[in-house]
Amino acid sequence: MVDGGAIKKFYSVLGNMARLAKVCVLRLTADHLYFILTDLTAGGGPSVWCALKQEAYFNEYNIEGVSVEQNEIYLELQPEKLAKSLASLRSGHARGVKVKLTKKSVPCLTFEVELPGLHGSRTALHDIPVTVLPRSVWKDYQEPTMPPFDVSICLPEVRKLRHLVERMKVLGQAVTLTATKQGSLSLRVESDEGEFSTHYPDLPVPVYRDDTLPWRRPDTQALQAAAVRVDLRRLALFLGGEVLQPKRAIANIVDREVLHMFFVHEDLVVQYFLATSSRA
Repeated sequence: MVDGGAIKKFYSVLGNMARLAKVCVLRLTADHLYFILTDLTAGGGPSVWCALKQEAYFNEYNIEGVSVEQNEIYLELQPEKLAKSLASLRSGHARGVKVKLTKKSVPCLTFEVELPGLHGSRTALHDIPVTVLPRSVWKDYQEPTMPPFDVSICLPEVRKLRHLVERMKVLGQAVTLTATKQGSLSLRVESDEGEFSTHYPDLPVPVYRDDTLPWRRPDTQALQAAAVRVDLRRLALFLGGEVLQPKRAIANIVDREVLHMFFVHEDLVVQYFLATSSRA
């Protein structure tokens, strides 16, 4: 990586992953890098799926997986340790970053960071221990299928929504999101002091092409409104972080089951899955 903006954005992704989990999986393919978190989902599959187009970040990118047919590498790592080691990337002033999978005493992701100095430039080396995952567990880190949602709606500005959710955290532990096919969204928290809610009456409704319709519920079961109750703390975590300034943010609701949010950037897509919560 040699572009300052790309380096800074890459670090923002690392920082966001570090806030969400102690351990994550980095999946490398010929076209993409994926950061996958599973520890927030009680049922096991990915709860966060972050896909980066490698060509938007790397000027040179080479990968040799286990075979030509399975040209992939899966690495388990600690994102917090990685983010702390690479804190110099936060400013975007790094002149270049090289990433290699190396064999030290243990497998490592080795980062060579070229930084400006008083006399030319200097290079900092960071060896981050990783665990190379065997093919037998790859199936646990495949892209999750989009749930057959009942209602899909565009979210309001993510920063403002995050501030609202942060305020709601002092009122209760769970929030109920209700969306309609006409473009209204409400967030409601119940506590011993009463019921508190915020309404967005005129949000855009995504239009899906015919080839995406199988993701939706059959028309015979279609609802005009759908609601899901989720953990406020987890929702606040998902809405935080610099990386979450998307061009488009969409929420799909499977009535009383799942909230599926995805944030779309030019070269980055982040998906979040929150199952219904039983917390009061």
